Parts: sequence; structure tokens; C-alpha cells
Amino acid sequence: VDDYIYAVEGQETYGLTLTEVVSLIKGPEGTTVNITFYRDGTYVDVEVERRKVEAPTVNQEMYEDGMAYIQITEFDEVTEDQFAEALAECKGNGMKALILDLRSNPGGNLSTVCEISRMVLPKGLIVYTEDKYGEKDEYTCDGLRQLQVPAVVLVNGYSASASEILAGAMKDHGIATIMGTTTFGKGIVQRVISLSDGSAVKLTVSKYYTPNGNDIHEKGIEPDVVVEFDADAYYNEGVDNQLQEAINYLNVKIAN
Repeated sequence: VDDYIYAVEGQETYGLTLTEVVSLIKGPEGTTVNITFYRDGTYVDVEVERRKVEAPTVNQEMYEDGMAYIQITEFDEVTEDQFAEALAECKGNGMKALILDLRSNPGGNLSTVCEISRMVLPKGLIVYTEDKYGEKDEYTCDGLRQLQVPAVVLVNGYSASASEILAGAMKDHGIATIMGTTTFGKGIVQRVISLSDGSAVKLTVSKYYTPNGNDIHEKGIEPDVVVEFDADAYYNEGVDNQLQEAINYLNVKIAN
């Protein structure tokens, strides 16, 4: 925090864009790069070894009385294994209920969200796409790993795309209560076509539909329980009122 990247391999970064600086730092895995930081009035040279970094996209925590919490921040290639590990840890710790936090998750890979869906959904549709000619592609689940505990999925207006696929499937199959505020509403499939001059065209080729046939594009997924986020309570008192509401809701489910 508060460090500034002053130079990369002696080349000053002043006036360069973020993309240009990143391109100077990146290189083959196992090689090194010298970065000069400006820190508290002094310049510090650090030699850094380049390697592939897999950022954590899943956070897991256990609360009291078997209440499990898993947050997915995006659906990347590494997310499937990270989610599987988090879910296994929750089960190993005696999970009695699950809070799945998809708030502000912008989406990601379709294949990843389908694999994660197969870890929680019953047998049936996960999602299907349909193009303008009525041609459908269906993504299904065998139901062998269906979630067996009550669940709440937390969403907000920044939960989009793949997040809406998972939330919509869990809602349509009736295995989770959706809580929070209406999701973003990105229910389209886009394909990037590269051109010879290095540019590209992004085309919308089809739409996503939830298992019950709901078109969520520009509509979003309406929560079963609407809970507006209390920003003042969060920033002034550190209280996440949406998370607390999910805990209270599931505690009643567990007790019954």
C-alpha cells in the first residue's frame, strides 16, 4: 500500500498506461524482472521472479451451529477446484446450512459455472441457450451431488451473467432462497470474432434461459426475500445486514 512503481528494468513508468506497465512486467515464467518502487521518499529496487498467479476466487468460513459461508467472486478456470475444496471443507466441518455469496460477482466462464452447479443441483437443466433460429443448447446435471442442506444465495445489482445462471438454477430447482436485491440482468451469449488487422467484433449470438424458461436479460433475477444493503451499518459498524439476515433466516430453518 502506497508504493508507486517508478521503473521497470530501468525504464521509468511516468506517462505510461496501466497496460503498458503490465506488459513491461510480464514475461516467461521463471525469469526475473527488476522493479523500482518509490516508497516513503526513497527508491527501492526489487527483483521479482515471474510465475503464473492463481488468484483466489472462493472464500470459505464456518460460523456457529454448522452455518457455512462460501463466497465466489468470479467464475474463472481455477474457481471449480477452489469451490469443490471449500464445499468439502464445509461438509467435513458438519455443515447444516449454506450461505452462497454471489454479490458483486460479474460472472465468467460458462463451463465453470456449470461444473459448480453440478456440485449442488438436483438432476435436470442448469441453463439453456437459444439463438434467433430457435436452436437450443442444453446444459444438464445428473443430480448425484445435490445439496442436502437449506441454502441462501446472496445477490445484488452487480451479480451478473454466470452468477445469474447459478442463482437462477438454484431458485428454479427450489434448493435455495435468493436474498438481497435484483441482479444485473445479463442473459446473452457473445462471441468474439478476430479480424486480420488485430481488431475484433463482438457479436451477440444467443440468450440464456433459466431451467424454467425465464429470460433474465435486462430484467435480472428477483430475490425471494428483498434485503437492501445498509451501507452505513457496514462502513460505520462493520455489520453486513444482508449476511446477518441470511444467518437469521437459516437458523430458523435449522431449528425447524
